[in-house]
Amino acid sequence: MTRKNFLYFLISVCLILISTLACAEVIDKIAIVVNNEVITQGEIDRLLAPIYEQYKPLYHGDELIQKLEEARQKIIEQLIEDKLMLSEAKKLNIEIDDRDVEGRLDETIKRFGPKERFEQALSEQHLTLKDLRSRFKEQLMTRRLIDQKIGSRIMVTPVEIQNYYDKHINEFVQPEEIKLWNILVKLKPGLNAEKASELAKEILKRLQTGEDFAGLAKIYSEGPNAVDGGLMGYVKRGELLPEIEKAVFNLKDGEISDIIQTSLGYHIFKLEERRASRTLPLPEVRHEIEEAIFREKVRGKIKGWIEGLKKNAYIAFK
Repeated sequence: MTRKNFLYFLISVCLILISTLACAEVIDKIAIVVNNEVITQGEIDRLLAPIYEQYKPLYHGDELIQKLEEARQKIIEQLIEDKLMLSEAKKLNIEIDDRDVEGRLDETIKRFGPKERFEQALSEQHLTLKDLRSRFKEQLMTRRLIDQKIGSRIMVTPVEIQNYYDKHINEFVQPEEIKLWNILVKLKPGLNAEKASELAKEILKRLQTGEDFAGLAKIYSEGPNAVDGGLMGYVKRGELLPEIEKAVFNLKDGEISDIIQTSLGYHIFKLEERRASRTLPLPEVRHEIEEAIFREKVRGKIKGWIEGLKKNAYIAFK
C-alpha cells in the first residue's frame, strides 16, 4: 500500500469510525514529544475530523488527500506551539486556581443545555470530566503565560467583541436538533429478512399498546445504544442515513415511527423532543469571542517568542 493510499485509508476509516473501540486504541498513541509534553494521535485526529467533514463534499481523491495533509500539518504546528507554551508555563510554576477551572467547565456545560447532551459529546470525543478539567487548566496556564510575556499590553474591548459577534453571527447558529431513541433489529444467521421483519412488527405493535420503549430496546435492539434503552441523544440533519432522517424529522414529540428498513436491518424510532434552531446570544459566546480576538492580536507578536522557545526545545516525532 502506497503512502498516499495508506493516508486515504486512515482518513476514511479512522476518522469516520473515530467512536469505535478499535479506532480509539489507535488514536491514543503518542505522535510527538515536546519537552516533557506529549501530543497523541487522538489530539490530532479530533482536530482534523471536522475539517474532513467540511472538505469531504468539496474535494475528492488526490485533491482531498492533499488538502487534508495540509490541514494536518497546520494542526501539528499549532499543537507543538501550544505544548511549547504549556511547557514554559510549567517551568515558570504558573498556578491556576481550581475555581477558575470549574468556572470554565460550568460555562461549557451551559452551552450544551441538558447534561446528557454534554455527556454524549464527551463520550463521542473519548473524553472524561477529568480530561476536560486538565485541558481547561492547561489552557488557562498558557493564557496566563502569554499575558505575562505579551498579553499584558493587549486589550480586547467590548466594542471589538460586539463587532466580531455581528460579523460572524452565522457561526453562532445552533441548528435544529431532535432527541431520539432507537430499536434496531438486525439480519443475522437464524434471523432472515422475513423473521426480522416479523419481529420488528411485533415490537412496534407492543410499543403502540403502551409498552416501555427503553425496556423493549434493552431486550431486542442490537444498536450500539441498546444498553441505554436505545437512547441516541440529540442529532442534527446530516447525521443520519437519508431514509431515516426523512422519517424521524417529521415525527412529533413523543411519536414513534413506522418500521424503517435499511441495509443494517429494521429500525423503530421514538422522538422525545425537538430543539428549534437558535442563534446563541452574545453573553453565551463572549468568552469564546474574546479568546479568538486575543489570539489574533497576539499572533504576530508571539511568533518571534515561540521561535525562541523552539530553538531550545526537545521535539521528537514518533
